[in-house]
Amino acid sequence: LDVCIMSSGFYRGTSIEQDSRFGDASKKDMETMSFSRLLKKTVDIDKVNMDAIKPWISDKITELLGIEDDVLFQYIINMLEESKRPDARAMQVNLSGFLEDKAQEFMRSLWAILLEAQKSQGGIPESLIRQKMEELKTRREEEEKAKERIKEANRRAREPTSDSRPRRRRWDAPSKSQDRNETQRNRSPHRSGQRDSRRYRSRSHSPDKRNASRSPKR
Repeated sequence: LDVCIMSSGFYRGTSIEQDSRFGDASKKDMETMSFSRLLKKTVDIDKVNMDAIKPWISDKITELLGIEDDVLFQYIINMLEESKRPDARAMQVNLSGFLEDKAQEFMRSLWAILLEAQKSQGGIPESLIRQKMEELKTRREEEEKAKERIKEANRRAREPTSDSRPRRRRWDAPSKSQDRNETQRNRSPHRSGQRDSRRYRSRSHSPDKRNASRSPKR
């Protein structure tokens, strides 16, 4: 296989042991670096559904780095697909330049998923299937809650308020009935005042019969 130069000084297309230009340094790293026990187990990549694994790899990279890295993602896929049985320890050494101290955590999680996938029907890990089902369930529940909130808002909008009569604002033109009522209220005090003044005048000019009857005769 041809050796293709990658970023951070690493190579792909061949294993670290086969690449004589970096063999000594890589072997030294493999002797000093700590690896998970899972990496000792062999993965048959032909039994793994890589289309189901790729989204997990992308999400894991984003989780560890805090950003998406398409170059690193493609680098990992190439290392997995270049051989039927990828070298997990060599992959961790290569990824240490990208992930630094997080390379071991990534490879332990990745290898656990791959080992599960090669034993599962269709090469899809059951844990990923359960995770996907939980995500779909949560999404449906959120959609149902959103629909219920919309229905409740529509129901409240259709309900009549306690005072459904339109309130008159200061700048609104008065209606005809309001004009009549206002006119009657304005006229009523005037008329009652006229009656009161007439009554007062009649009393002031007419003798008091009751006082006249009670006065002593001369």
